[in-house]
Amino acid sequence: MSLRPDEALERDLSGAVQTVSDWVVGSWQRLQVVEAPGKAADRDNPTTDLDQQVDARLRSSLLAVFEARGIRPCWLSEESADSPSRLGADDVLIVDPIDGTRNLVAGRPEASISIAWWHRGDLRWALVRHPFLDQTLTAWAGGGTCLNGRPVHVLDARSLDGIRLLVSRHEHRQGLLAPLEGRVPMEPVGSAAYKIACVAGGLCHGTFTVHPRSEWDLAAGALLVREAGGVVTDALGRPLRFNQPDVVRSGVVAAGPRLHPLLLDLVASLPRGQSPVGPT
Repeated sequence: MSLRPDEALERDLSGAVQTVSDWVVGSWQRLQVVEAPGKAADRDNPTTDLDQQVDARLRSSLLAVFEARGIRPCWLSEESADSPSRLGADDVLIVDPIDGTRNLVAGRPEASISIAWWHRGDLRWALVRHPFLDQTLTAWAGGGTCLNGRPVHVLDARSLDGIRLLVSRHEHRQGLLAPLEGRVPMEPVGSAAYKIACVAGGLCHGTFTVHPRSEWDLAAGALLVREAGGVVTDALGRPLRFNQPDVVRSGVVAAGPRLHPLLLDLVASLPRGQSPVGPT
């Protein structure tokens, strides 16, 4: 299998996501909160029939695209039971079918579809799509990042003055970011994957979370930012690695290379989130 960017593969994968994305736009207002097998009920991190249906649709269509090329990835998703077989696999798709479910439940069309292809130890391809803004960001390892087909790069800054910083709507509402009020401009936005993608697309300067996040929240955005010239770590400044036995990470900080250490300092001044995985 070639490790060069595969335009035909990306076209087929993006087309499959576009089809599901269009269905989400037409269906989200009819969603119902449901109980998820093996997942404790949590009003701050709900599961809906929409999450489950999008997961099933993506799984069917994306695996078909890969299998037509002789590739049989494992599936790691927020909405599917994990399988230890992925740890020995060459290829894994790391997927959040709806990142930002809480926002949709609240009637806000703020959510994204996040997909990353992990291949033999590293991220190979990534896509984050915001169905309601018609924005799709994609990246190949070594091939750069594009927003709706146009190459993009991170914004960077030497100071916190005048930057646009996207933060978790939930963390902001909880008061976890109160110590930063007046020190740095913060814009609450739903969907962790989309906020990270915005850094890659030059739509903001940076983002971070206090609460822990899971691989499916972070994987696609991590490659997007890296290929757009930025830096992504966990909230303690450690590199992010994927397809690990424990899928939870200690938050995230994403920004340009000069701004990133400044945001790490900001996060270090905040109380650490205690929930296992916080909503976006």
